[in-house]
Amino acid sequence: MAVVLDIRPFSDTLFMYGEANSSTAFSLAGHVNISIAPTKSFLNRSRPTTRLLLRSLVITFEGQSEVITPVTGYAPVRLCSVSQELIRGDPIELSNEGLEYSTTPCSWDAVFDVRVPGWLPVTSTYGDADFEETGTRYALYATATCVLLEDGPSSFSLFNFCAPFCSRFRTVDAPQCPVTLRRVVEPPTEPSGSFPLAMYVVDTQKELNDMREGSSIPFSDVLGKIEVVACTPTAISMGETSLPFTLRLRAKDLTYSERERLKVTEFSIDIKQVEVYRNTTNEDYAGGFPIPSQRHQPPNKPLRSHHPVHMLCTVDAFQTAQPPKSSVGRSFSLLRKNSSGRYVIGGDGRIFTNTKKDPASLLEWYILDVDIPIAVEPYEVDWAGPCVRRMTESSPLFSVRHTLSVSIQCAYDLPEKEPDCRQLHFSLPLQQVCLLPPRPPSAGCDFSEASSGETQYGTSFARSLPAYSQLFHQNGERKIDLSTPLPLYRPPSVPVS
Repeated sequence: MAVVLDIRPFSDTLFMYGEANSSTAFSLAGHVNISIAPTKSFLNRSRPTTRLLLRSLVITFEGQSEVITPVTGYAPVRLCSVSQELIRGDPIELSNEGLEYSTTPCSWDAVFDVRVPGWLPVTSTYGDADFEETGTRYALYATATCVLLEDGPSSFSLFNFCAPFCSRFRTVDAPQCPVTLRRVVEPPTEPSGSFPLAMYVVDTQKELNDMREGSSIPFSDVLGKIEVVACTPTAISMGETSLPFTLRLRAKDLTYSERERLKVTEFSIDIKQVEVYRNTTNEDYAGGFPIPSQRHQPPNKPLRSHHPVHMLCTVDAFQTAQPPKSSVGRSFSLLRKNSSGRYVIGGDGRIFTNTKKDPASLLEWYILDVDIPIAVEPYEVDWAGPCVRRMTESSPLFSVRHTLSVSIQCAYDLPEKEPDCRQLHFSLPLQQVCLLPPRPPSAGCDFSEASSGETQYGTSFARSLPAYSQLFHQNGERKIDLSTPLPLYRPPSVPVS
């Protein structure tokens, strides 16, 4: 007699909405299938009835992160471990009575609904490309504890023959069931299909502190009076191939003589992706989210599914070429291969000289609008593999951030000297996000007749349901749709007698 467990979630991908938040949680539901194969009998005798007492059935959702780099070495961390007991109260007796001669095993389903923390990082792969894939992974595990009950006294089976030598208490484990966690946001509601613009006022005085040495004092003072405002979307989806960018310049505090001598010749833009790999948990991340304590971390409590390098580390057989460092990073551009990010301003570059006669025009902005092309496929490779575009994310051992670097090339004419050229440089944060996948065109639910005669629901039934964030606010209050006005009040008509 064999007892087999099989974990069957309703979906192997869990979509988490919005930013990571320790006060939110998401539901991961499904069922654990318990099947019992019929007992084999000797000499073609009648098959005995199989009976067992199911005392415990625990479903566990566990997440882990592992990273390997040639500089930091190997580092593991347990992200979470959420367990749920599915047998509540008295043990449950399972039996195949009446189906002893069935060719298929008898099976039962135990439904589970695991509460997945909303602060967990997404599933991703990262680390040294020369090793087997490492990164952040999640899986479901199930363990059943049961007692095999004795068969009838008249039956003669292999189990009864070996019963004096075998223990009736059994612990059965199910094969792990991988689960993918994805973090998504609602698609933008703007008619253009883009996220709203964020406006950044650049502090030119602060940016000039690092470049005052070696430059003329008059030119530094002139640059410090230039007003710079940059506009970028609050977020950009991973499917976008360009980034809209607006740069506004104004010099209302300069005299006409200073505006006459000041030239803005060009500006350059670059989108940077910065990845950081660590061999210890990020303190800022650990302080903001409830990561399990050191008592539940390796090596005190090993991971359920660890990388093969873990065995080498336990015997100090895995060493880096140099003494390991606490972190290592890599940075690369996300611009297209044929794009330099350099934009030349036409004319002589004196963009502020058109305000001589009309003082009111001093308040006008010089506006530059560009669409920055983003690479679709990676074209660079290093120790961590292809330089793939990733979403902005953060985890205990790995983080990805994006910045928009802008450099404005300025020149200032000096009397009887060569023009003094300087660059005004600043960086803006970018947020790369994944959008909620579109709903299937069918809004109904599909039914299919299984071979056993049971009616099964298609997956489109669950996908057609609206997202929680569409019905409720983050604090749990129900959203009220005010776009559809109530009908106008009309007094009841009084019948004429």
